[in-house]
Amino acid sequence: MAGFLVLIGIIAPVFLIILLGYALARMGQVPPATIASNGRFVLNVLTPAVVFRALSGASLGTIARLDYLAVYSLGSLATFGLGYVWFRRGGGAGTGSAGIAVAAVRALGMSGANTAFIGLPILTQLYGARAAGPIALNMLFESFVLLPLLLALLEMGEGGHQSVSQTVRGVARNLMRSPLLWAIVLGTVCAATGWHLPPPLARTVDLLAGASAALALVTIGAGLAGLVLAGRRATIATMVAGKLLLHPLLVLVLLALVPVADPMFRSAAILLATLPMFSMFPVFGQRVGDGDACSAAMLIAVVLSPLTLVVTMLLLGVHL
Repeated sequence: MAGFLVLIGIIAPVFLIILLGYALARMGQVPPATIASNGRFVLNVLTPAVVFRALSGASLGTIARLDYLAVYSLGSLATFGLGYVWFRRGGGAGTGSAGIAVAAVRALGMSGANTAFIGLPILTQLYGARAAGPIALNMLFESFVLLPLLLALLEMGEGGHQSVSQTVRGVARNLMRSPLLWAIVLGTVCAATGWHLPPPLARTVDLLAGASAALALVTIGAGLAGLVLAGRRATIATMVAGKLLLHPLLVLVLLALVPVADPMFRSAAILLATLPMFSMFPVFGQRVGDGDACSAAMLIAVVLSPLTLVVTMLLLGVHL
């Protein structure tokens, strides 16, 4: 019972702040026009500061975990593939090229976890600075593999005229401009060399990193205030079950096949897979004309995820 209450104490503040953001948006205290800009600020400034601070203070051996990266990546890609095939065969909106785009976005909803906005504050409470390892590896996978895969399928499904090489070059250019990527690279370099920022810069990074969690969670809640429960019920249920149940289950299966020695990384792989969808997921849904179903799926997944997270942590026997 005591362990259960401790876990509730970790999960509850995260979702209470999300609820606060939702309430503020419903009362008009967070205008819709500011939600997108706040999200970009968190993703492009505050989250890179958190990742850089954590990585730069870690030892290289604690973050260079190819076993973890293989397990989480393969589990996520397997979930994406199963979801894509499922929706292409019966859950896609229509046939032909439109079905490709819709199926790809729905498959992303089943396989893309909200690592930056929800995973980071939860894992930081559980594991402290060590959480930077799995968080950074997840972000590398999402930035270099999962999102480029989605964008390529969207290009195919929307009848784009770019060649494969042009698409790859465009994705590469976007990645090279990503502050998060450079935070991971520079943080890893600092971890490998032992170099530290000068004190004024280090304190600046600390201030930015300290503001990340609260603003990120309020932004998620405010974004949920504009979502509606509409769309195909079976489609919504499939996306929610795929994200909260199938994704962590496949990661668990892969952990049995590819052992990960560090217990923290093992637990983090399953916990991060249990998180709800990317915050930008409904935006992709709107792009392919499936915004109602994607928005509803994300709203339900966020509401249910505190329960699935607590149950998952109890089953894993997470030790604090």
